[in-house]
Amino acid sequence: MTSGQESVDSFEESALYDSPNEFLPGAADTRDGCIAQSVLPQEDGTYLCACACGRWEAIALDRWQGLALARAHTASS
Repeated sequence: MTSGQESVDSFEESALYDSPNEFLPGAADTRDGCIAQSVLPQEDGTYLCACACGRWEAIALDRWQGLALARAHTASS
């Protein structure tokens, strides 16, 4: 096996590679944890931001602001 193949194999074992069907049930089972955040486009052009912990929700003007708000939330919890 080449080192490039080892790299691919390591990536495939990563949690970041999980499909939504594998990740979402785990996130739903975690109560009070900041395990997942969402930044969802709204009809008016804003983005609704929320966290799985249920204690945080915000409106962002763009996706990048929403991601920054989500990062700030997880850093503070």
